[in-house]
Amino acid sequence: MTSSATLRRELLRLAGARRHPACISTRRISAFYNVPEKSVRRELAKLAEDKIIHLSGWDGRQMCPYSAWPSADAFVDAGLADAHFHVNLISHE
Repeated sequence: MTSSATLRRELLRLAGARRHPACISTRRISAFYNVPEKSVRRELAKLAEDKIIHLSGWDGRQMCPYSAWPSADAFVDAGLADAHFHVNLISHE
């Protein structure tokens, strides 16, 4: 099983790999690292709450910023098929 630190490093690597927000499929990350998809979503939520990344996710109708979700649990528990998220690093200059 992959540690949360390894998962966190990979999410940050993907977020910082380009100038535009990275499109991350939690299903693919979950399968590649052999972790539950909710673990990937939970780590994304933590990074957003720690103000390390900007995060937007599909709510079933449209892409919404993480801050617009009712709660971290609602974000993590959203069971939308083939959900993807837009992620980019926050610049702390």
